[in-house]
Amino acid sequence: MRNAILFALIAIAIPAAATEEGAGSITYDVVRVEGKLFLAAEADEQRLSVGDHAVSGDRLRTGSSSSGTLGVPSHTTVFRLGAKTSCTLAHDRPGVLLHLDRGRLRALFGTSTGSDPRLVTTPSAVLAVRGTEYGLKVKKNGDTQIVVFHGVVEVTDLSGEGPPVRVEAGQQSRIKTGRQPEAPVVHRLTPTDWDQGRSAPRSGMDAGGARPGEQSGAFGAPGAGAAGGQGGSKKHGG
Repeated sequence: MRNAILFALIAIAIPAAATEEGAGSITYDVVRVEGKLFLAAEADEQRLSVGDHAVSGDRLRTGSSSSGTLGVPSHTTVFRLGAKTSCTLAHDRPGVLLHLDRGRLRALFGTSTGSDPRLVTTPSAVLAVRGTEYGLKVKKNGDTQIVVFHGVVEVTDLSGEGPPVRVEAGQQSRIKTGRQPEAPVVHRLTPTDWDQGRSAPRSGMDAGGARPGEQSGAFGAPGAGAAGGQGGSKKHGG
């Protein structure tokens, strides 16, 4: 069911991605918006709606009490940006799909058929995945929290000097700016907890992450409950 949601989100964007994505560029499709999602432009900000697109190098941010979901069909990936989150798409490091400057997101990766490492970076860490789902949070000072719900994530400090730390499902790690990742510890959060901004689990939960059989939350069907309805002024020829 989790993978079915992922592929439902990105399948609708494959035709557009195939025609718009140039050499070395990645297309990101806006598949769900709640509240406000902005694209930073040279002179001003542009508000994005369902059906709009962004590309490598674009900077996005969400407003208060807002979220935005991006599908990356070329890399079988979905990112859900939480409230007050800012990020840069396809950062300047090779293989990076997204750099989280501040705020929180949930990432869902399908099975990759290519050799692209599908990295995500923060001011203090580099995250590599092999088909997984995790939550990521970055504070104002760049300190990072990684919470893994499914699969495995390898975390290194931004300099890459230390060995990677393997964080498995039901575990979390913290990385302070300029330091090595901390040893993983058990968390008791679910994807729904994370999407709702919780940093501690709901009362009564057992240790070990998401409950068996619990579905990934809040990605939803494309456009459901989305602000702005159908895509209006579409970014990058959407």
